[in-house]
Amino acid sequence: MSGDRNKKWLYVFILLGLVSLTADMVYEGGRSVGGSYIESLGGSAIASAIAGSGDLIGYGLRFVSGFLASLFASSAIFWGFTILGYAITVSAIPLLSYANSWELATLLYLLERVGKGLRTPTRDVILAEVTENIGKGKGFGIHELMDQIGAVAGPVLVSIALAVYGYKIAFMLLLVPGVASMLFLLVAYLLYPSVKSVEVSVPKISFSGMGKKFWLYIASMIMFSLGYIHWMVVSYYLKYWGVLTDPEVALAYTLAMLTDAVVAVPIGIIYDKLKFKSLYIAPLAALGATLTLLANLHNPVKTMAHASSAFWGITMGCFETIMRASIADILPPDKRAMGYGIFGLIYGISWTLGAFVFSYLLQLSVVATAVYAIVTQITSIALITLI
Repeated sequence: MSGDRNKKWLYVFILLGLVSLTADMVYEGGRSVGGSYIESLGGSAIASAIAGSGDLIGYGLRFVSGFLASLFASSAIFWGFTILGYAITVSAIPLLSYANSWELATLLYLLERVGKGLRTPTRDVILAEVTENIGKGKGFGIHELMDQIGAVAGPVLVSIALAVYGYKIAFMLLLVPGVASMLFLLVAYLLYPSVKSVEVSVPKISFSGMGKKFWLYIASMIMFSLGYIHWMVVSYYLKYWGVLTDPEVALAYTLAMLTDAVVAVPIGIIYDKLKFKSLYIAPLAALGATLTLLANLHNPVKTMAHASSAFWGITMGCFETIMRASIADILPPDKRAMGYGIFGLIYGISWTLGAFVFSYLLQLSVVATAVYAIVTQITSIALITLI
C-alpha cells in the first residue's frame, strides 16, 4: 500500500514538472520579446517598464494567495488557485496575437504575472509534499530543471516562428504547450486531489507563529534581493554601454536560463546534504553577476557580459530551488502556504526596490554600485549564518 502511495507521489511530481515545462514555454516565450513587441505596437520605453512591473504584482499576489489558501485550508482551494493561475497564464500570452495596441499588450503581460502570483504558493506546497520521499532539495532542483527546459524552448520556438511567420502566429503557437500544461495539471489533480498537509490541522493565520528561523531567513532574503540586480537592468546596460547587440542580449538571456537549468539539480542535491549552508551560493553568485557586469563599463568585453549572465542564471537557479525548499524545511506543513506568500511579497518588493537603486547608482558611480552590491550580499550571508 505504501509503495502504491509513493508511486502516486512520483507520478504527481513528474506531472507538475511537465506542467511547469510547458507553461514556461508559454510565458517565457512571450516575455522574451515583450519589449520589442510593445515597441512594434508604438509603445514607449515607459510602456515596456510598466509591463516589467508585473513581477511586483505577481510577487505581491503570492502573499494574497498564500494568505487565502491558509485561511480556508482545503485541498479544493489549493488546487483551485493552482489551476486558475495556470489557466490565466497560458491564456494571456496567446491572446497577444489579437493585441492591436500597446496598452492591451501591456495589460496582457501584467495579467500573465497575476496568474503566476496566484498559483505559486499553493503549487509549491503541493510540490513540497510530493517530494518528501525524494528529498526537497533534489525535488525542487529537478522541478526547476524541467522548468528551465521550457524557459529555453519557448523563446527558441518564438524566435523561429517570428522569423518565418511574424508575431501573430508566434504567439498563437504558444497555445499548444499551454493546452498541454492544463491537461498535465488536471491529470495531477485527479491523481492527487487531497493535499494531506493542508487538512491535518485547523489553519492558524498568525505571523508570530512562523518562528525566529523564518524571520531571519526573510531578513537574509531581503538583503539578498536588494543586491540581486534585475535582468531588466542588466540587459539595458549591456545594450546602453554597447557591449552586446539586441540579438546578443537575447542570447545572453538564453545563456542565463541554460545555466539555471544546469545547476538546478546539483544545487538541490547540495542543499539536501548541507541544508541552509548551501544558501551561501546565492549571494555569492548574485555578487558575481553585478561585478562582472560592472567590468564592462570602460572596456566592453563580451566574455565578461556572458560571465555576468552565467552568474545571474546560477543565482536564479538558487532562488527557484533551495530558497523554496528552505521554507518547506523551516515551517510546519500548515504554515507553508502563508510562508511562501510572505516570502513572495517581501522578495518582490525588495527586488523591485533594488532594481531602482541599481539603475540610479549605475548612472552615479561604478564604485558606489560595487559597494552597494558587496554590502547587501555580505549582510545576507551574515544573516544566513544565524539561521
